[in-house]
Amino acid sequence: MRLLLMFLLVSGGILLPGCGGREEEKLSLLVDLASALELSGGNRPELERVLEHYRHEQPDPLKLKAAEYLICNMVAHYTVGGEVMDRLKLDIDTTFRDQPAALRLMFYLIAARIAQTREKAEIEYDLRTISSDFLIRNIERSFTIWEGIKRHYDLSCEDFFKYILPYRINNEPLIDWKDSAYYHLYHLEKGEQLSFGLKDYVNYILAKTFNANSTEQMKTQLSDTLFKQHSIDCIDRAYIDQVSKQLFGIPVAVDFVPHYPTQENRHYWTIIRDRRFVNGKYYTGIIPYTAKVYRKTSYLHEIPQDEDNFVPRFIRDPYKTDVTEEYENVTSLEYRFKQVESNTDYAYLCVFNNRAWNEVAWTRLHGRKARFDKIGRDIVYLPCYYNGSRQMRADYPMWVKTDGEAVALVPDKDSLQTLHLTRKFTYNTAGDYYGAAIIGIQIQATNDLKAIRYDSISEIRHYEYMAFDTLYIHTRKKYKYWLLKKVRYSYPELASVKFIQGDSILMPVNTFDIDALGVIKKNTPGSQNIFNDELLDSGTLLPVVGVEFEQPVAVDVVKYITRNDKNGIYPGHVYELFYFDRGEWVSLGEKTATADYIEFDRVPSGALYWLRNRTEGKEERPFTVTGGRVRFW
Repeated sequence: MRLLLMFLLVSGGILLPGCGGREEEKLSLLVDLASALELSGGNRPELERVLEHYRHEQPDPLKLKAAEYLICNMVAHYTVGGEVMDRLKLDIDTTFRDQPAALRLMFYLIAARIAQTREKAEIEYDLRTISSDFLIRNIERSFTIWEGIKRHYDLSCEDFFKYILPYRINNEPLIDWKDSAYYHLYHLEKGEQLSFGLKDYVNYILAKTFNANSTEQMKTQLSDTLFKQHSIDCIDRAYIDQVSKQLFGIPVAVDFVPHYPTQENRHYWTIIRDRRFVNGKYYTGIIPYTAKVYRKTSYLHEIPQDEDNFVPRFIRDPYKTDVTEEYENVTSLEYRFKQVESNTDYAYLCVFNNRAWNEVAWTRLHGRKARFDKIGRDIVYLPCYYNGSRQMRADYPMWVKTDGEAVALVPDKDSLQTLHLTRKFTYNTAGDYYGAAIIGIQIQATNDLKAIRYDSISEIRHYEYMAFDTLYIHTRKKYKYWLLKKVRYSYPELASVKFIQGDSILMPVNTFDIDALGVIKKNTPGSQNIFNDELLDSGTLLPVVGVEFEQPVAVDVVKYITRNDKNGIYPGHVYELFYFDRGEWVSLGEKTATADYIEFDRVPSGALYWLRNRTEGKEERPFTVTGGRVRFW
């Protein structure tokens, strides 16, 4: 059933009368009640039974509005089914059979995510399957929660409908999760005196209830291998936190960045809807600056209706709303395509993430013109549209500057340059932290580890950002043991240390740690990580590490590199440089690095570039070059 393509756009809404003396509030609807009932098919009697219950059996105008609101907004809500989901659900129900339903729900959410990645999951739309008893129980329990919190703070009708009334979190199996057993689990005393206000109430609840960080420990009780393989991430934590707060009448929402524009991946987190801080950029410190921030909702929002051309999966989700301006100083971007080859009515705005242009926003096309509103500043974007299933990109990326000015990154093929590159991925402040921590490390040597003192050879006084640095040794004396000693309060982490004589790397027969009591431990994981050549391994000096050679040796050079992301340039690796031109990445060829940098000649200036390591690794970010300085995006 292609419900997402059957939305009937309705100009109207639900009036909320009699809300605690407030003036009438209006919630807009995307689908009206008659249309929702028509789409429900054979399940229509169940939905009508709920409406009849609040019209005649137990008349209540506000609960009737609540029922209408839920029914109108469930058009695209669904449960993930299938063999994998059934198997995971059985494990949850068996393991946590004595736990409150809300705790099982937290793991249903995880199971649904796993099931969708493991198979072509079955989809069961709520509109076609939900029972009248389930909806009535949810409405009654939600109103009980609302009534219970009125002594603690004032929650508006609108916030109640949006953040407390909804019966599901994402696409998990339906369950009566707002049960009183969860309350009894924490021995909440209804008579406890609190100052009137949301902040005090939230602090009271947080001090008593389930912490989302405990989920990982609880997950170990489950037996299914898919649960054991799954790592709890920000999405899981956000949904779990939403459940644990919504149960107690706290208006909590999940906000998320679908694709970061200057780093990899995405992020989800929860916020509490305190009206004092709406549009106040109260939560800015949670995330780095970004292109778009959205909020997961239980109510529908308009999405593109395009039966002829592909609509990206993220854009097709109708349960999200744009809240970017609560986090960013936003601006608009107007763009005109040179041509539009299809009959599509929609354009999309992309950012580069995980080595692809990913859509983060959409708008209607007016001829060849598109206007994208409420977008973050100082970000590189790429407008696009779809011709069938093919992504049709703008000729050039657009840099929307801090002041809102949009500049096209057009390669100048008449102004060629030589690029000297030392990295392929964004610089991170962690690199300077790791570098500063190794300053002061002493290089010592001895022929007798039992000696009271070792010879002091040199000291590390500088570092290269996540790249090998060189320390020259000014002694020809030979030693069997060469050591690194921490001498100040820090936790220096090293990914690799090499002792070099002439052109040869000296190979130790053993590595070792010496702890604060002088106890020597050979070939520990930490010492091996420091002296091997795998840069993604690292070890910490606590406080001495060293190497043992078969015979005493003289050392000319010590090369060292801090804990790092292995995104530098490495001899023997093959690199390929691209620049973006007329909707495509254009290759400038491959080169094999012979040093810790690589140079490409005859490169058009003014473009957006992308350096790829064809030997290994996957973290890569595009960059621009201004005045010889590289800036990663």
